[in-house]
Amino acid sequence: MSYNINGHEITVNFPVNSISSNKNSIAFTDSQGKTKTTFSKRTEALKFMKWLITANK
Repeated sequence: MSYNINGHEITVNFPVNSISSNKNSIAFTDSQGKTKTTFSKRTEALKFMKWLITANK
């Protein structure tokens, strides 16, 4: 599944095993391994984390 933001695509292979956040960065571990994504705004990072949580169900 993919998440699109500002013309960039973040690919997530569910299920997601762990999620962590630090300021503008979100790190998650999915079936392909660990991924860290940094956003320009904290609100964008929080929207992505919310999407990760809801899409993982």
